Formats: sequence, structure tokens, C-alpha cells
Amino acid sequence: MKTLLMAIDNSPVAEKVIDLTTVEALAHNAQVVVLCCIDPAYSSCSQPIEIDAGEDPADFLAAQDEQNTAEMVVRRALAPLLRAGVNARGMILAGEAADTIIAQSEQLKASMIIMGRRHLSSFNRLFKGSVSASVIERAHCPVLIDVRKD
Repeated sequence: MKTLLMAIDNSPVAEKVIDLTTVEALAHNAQVVVLCCIDPAYSSCSQPIEIDAGEDPADFLAAQDEQNTAEMVVRRALAPLLRAGVNARGMILAGEAADTIIAQSEQLKASMIIMGRRHLSSFNRLFKGSVSASVIERAHCPVLIDVRKD
């Protein structure tokens, strides 16, 4: 079975990335791993946090810290995938986003990485760097970027 790695965050484009991933997973009969990366400085755990599909995100109150927000993002992404009949699971990993996405895609032997784009200004792209551009440059598999704006 093919594996799609969906890298997601709490940005407004997340819903579009989830929809795109659902379409791709169903079209390719692929399983999906939903990945949310968090800054290691905000992580209370050095191990990956794995989340199974099927748990209702409404059962988990939104919290203030980045780790709990990441967990909510992953749970919200898993719910529509599960409803569509996609075999999916999620994980949260601490680390720089592009490095973590690339490493996880290699570990999973992912067939494709699917992610969104934040549409940063030229200044922010220069200052912060583009995660999607870095992933595209270094990925060992195809990368599908949803470029639609809100």
C-alpha cells in the first residue's frame, strides 16, 4: 500500500490540504500519515506522539501551548479522512519543519508529500525561509503543494 505524508499546521490553508489529501488517498488507495511539527523548545516530550484516527476532536479542549494545538490540528485532520474511508494516523514531532518532514518521509518510504503554502510576503520568505520550498528541494519523492489561498 502506498503511503502519503500530509504535513499540516494550524494555518488557514489546512482545510484545503486535508481535502486534497483525501482525494489523493482515495485515488491511489493510499494510507495517510498526518504530520504536525512543533518547535522543540515547546515540546514536553522527546518521543513522537502518535494519534490514531477515530477519536473525536471535540473531546479534546483546545489548549494554549503549541503541543496541544498541534494535537488538535492532527485530530481535526484525521476526522474527515476517517469519514471518507481513508486509512490514516497522525503524529506530532518536535523539530525544524522542513528537516522533520523530509526525515519522516524517508522513514515512512512515503510515495508523496502533500502540504500547503502560507503565501508569505517576500520579506517573511527571506527572513523565515519557505518550508515548502525547502521540502521540494530535498524530498526523495514527489511533493504536492496546495497553493490555493484562503
